[in-house]
Amino acid sequence: MNGDDDTLMQHIRSGNTQRFGSLAERHGHQLMLFVGRIVSQREDAEDVVQNAFVAAYEHLNDYDPERASVQTWLQRIAYHEALRHLRRSKRQMVPLEVTGDVPDELPETTTAEQLDEAIRQLQPEDQMLLQLYYFDRRALKDIAYIMGATTDTLTREVSRLGSRMHRIRQRLRVILTRMNNE
Repeated sequence: MNGDDDTLMQHIRSGNTQRFGSLAERHGHQLMLFVGRIVSQREDAEDVVQNAFVAAYEHLNDYDPERASVQTWLQRIAYHEALRHLRRSKRQMVPLEVTGDVPDELPETTTAEQLDEAIRQLQPEDQMLLQLYYFDRRALKDIAYIMGATTDTLTREVSRLGSRMHRIRQRLRVILTRMNNE
């Protein structure tokens, strides 16, 4: 599909803007799944995805096939639109201090529902990072790009993301341990 996307982008960027609808059809469902895991209301997720496609259309010339696939470029735009939405909705998160010993594994009795609830207690940026890494199975390099890293900072950001993932997993274990002890 990557070659098809690149060809489609060439047509769109050279003036055949009617073909942008094909791009939206091809990637709309995947972006809805991505955004929908973070933006809980379906209508809000639809708005975020629509805003992402509007932003992509307005910034067609920013797409660089050497840096990322069309899908990754669109996810980068959707990621930032989702964060804007969450910040506008002023979703308040309780900071979680990780102190003392943190178990290496999730509690054995953890259910999928408990894991979902624990993830919802994380900061939106951390939720999106987990989404990209575990659910979308994106490489840290792609995630760094989606989150806004430039070519100059990509290597450093990949390293930082590895450390950040470790801290997020610690927070999840603490949340889940507390949930299991309540």
